[in-house]
Amino acid sequence: MKIVLFALIPVILSMGILPAFSLQPEDIETECRDGQVLVFRTNSMDYICTSQSAASLWSRLGMAEIVSFSDVKIEPEIPETTEDVVPEMPSERDPLLGIETIETHKGTITLDHDYLTPESAELLDDELLYLRAVQVYHLALPAVSGAGIFYEQHKVGAAPGDVVYWSDFMNSEIDLLTGNTSVLYFMSLQDLSDGPIVVHMPEGNLQGHADNIYQQVITDWGIVGPNEGKEAYFLFLPPGFDGEIPSIFNDETENHFVFQSDTMQIITMARAFVNAPDKAAAEDLITKVNIFKLSELDNPPKVKFIDVSGESLKLSYPTTDGYWELLHEVYSKETVVRPEDKNLVGLMHTIGIVPGEPFTPDEHTREILDKAAVIANLMARNIAFDSPVKEPYLFWPDKNYELAFMTKNPRYEDERGVTQIEQRMSFMYQAITTAEAMVLEMIGKGSKYVGTYRDSNDEFLKGSNLYHLNIPANVPAENFWSIVVYDAETRSMINNGLQPLPGIRSLESDKLLVNEDGSYDVYFGPETPEGYESNWIKTNEGDGFFIYMRFYSPTEFYFDKSWQLPEVVKIEN
Repeated sequence: MKIVLFALIPVILSMGILPAFSLQPEDIETECRDGQVLVFRTNSMDYICTSQSAASLWSRLGMAEIVSFSDVKIEPEIPETTEDVVPEMPSERDPLLGIETIETHKGTITLDHDYLTPESAELLDDELLYLRAVQVYHLALPAVSGAGIFYEQHKVGAAPGDVVYWSDFMNSEIDLLTGNTSVLYFMSLQDLSDGPIVVHMPEGNLQGHADNIYQQVITDWGIVGPNEGKEAYFLFLPPGFDGEIPSIFNDETENHFVFQSDTMQIITMARAFVNAPDKAAAEDLITKVNIFKLSELDNPPKVKFIDVSGESLKLSYPTTDGYWELLHEVYSKETVVRPEDKNLVGLMHTIGIVPGEPFTPDEHTREILDKAAVIANLMARNIAFDSPVKEPYLFWPDKNYELAFMTKNPRYEDERGVTQIEQRMSFMYQAITTAEAMVLEMIGKGSKYVGTYRDSNDEFLKGSNLYHLNIPANVPAENFWSIVVYDAETRSMINNGLQPLPGIRSLESDKLLVNEDGSYDVYFGPETPEGYESNWIKTNEGDGFFIYMRFYSPTEFYFDKSWQLPEVVKIEN
């Protein structure tokens, strides 16, 4: 019977007639290994054992008939040791049919004569779109975050060119990355596409800087800038500017400074220090700042100031929904592509974002981009709070306090000019803008920050727990110091519904309980520790938090580390 069957099959197939019978496994002499499928190939008229995925594909293409399935799966062989074992990509190849299957983490990839089948091509196209989107998200984060500072300024009637400022201390109603409760701010997004602008800085106790849209410092100003706190004029030229510059800007001895921006959009900001605290004097100093076009130098108008104290605003970028739209908007305004951004902009094109052209992804692309935004945001969070490069930037030995600014270069470049990707990601996820003062060691000037996300047991800080921190006496800050608590998800001041200024500040030392040795016992937790209401910051149960300590005008004891902050200790119930 078997001899007759095999003899008839070629004749029947040559006549264009498909067999009208069902082959049974017991009629076939070929035996397959467990987990394989026996098929009859119609082009080579033989039987072969292959994987279930290949058998299904051949069957759909009319290249073979499935004879039998095995219900038994093959268990993978486990090597005796995993040391130095490089896993191989499992694959099967049929040299006669030209079909090869490769098992990957995304599923089975099938090659037909070395070309991807349509199904496999679609799978890889989607995976490539996803991976490129994650990379674009991360590489564009500095620019998106920079523009995000002004995300909702339109709600108070502000537009690019205007100045938003605080006449009172910033509080937890403002969603701004690691904002400060102890200084008064001003911020302004400037557009150089209409020509150069001039920033007039008054004399006084201001500290600030101008950054390009990628949050790379162009210049500091104020008490740590080239004007050293004196009245000065700063001229900013757009990329490629070749026009005339007034002769007065050729003499820096007159405190006139010229800077070439490499982006069309620049971020200007400064802090006014409040020592008394005299907020009225600080506000007066801020409102003496002026910003105008170079063409208006002879008769400059007054820039529009908008006080946002007490406003509830989101002044940070959307991490998922809306991220791609803001990215598209930001880069569409950058009409000149810097050499270092050519690859990034090219990657944007591959995911459907072409600056200056409409961004209208189809439903399938949108779904992939949205998934990429979620995972890219979580990756950034992981890098920020558990940075793989944090070890050299743990400020005090054997303690969990990190320098927020993990670099010696404000543009996040190493000595060869290579971008420090992880360091930049860590900072940009949780904070905003860069300055020369962040890397300079200036005794008695500027400010320094250290932060912690973990307790003394090396566990993340959780709002459901109660923690204690002892701040030793004689904090090395000539001006003042502060500790602020931030929400781990929003990276803004924790909004606990009770304390608008969620921090402990030396500006309010008269309200704090002080120990006999001059130290302070501070508590963080959802419930008030009895007797320490003034030294307690309420945390939100179910949320994570982290802490920044700021030293304003740090002394030599900060830099030589003879003064150290103990770790945060969890109080067990």
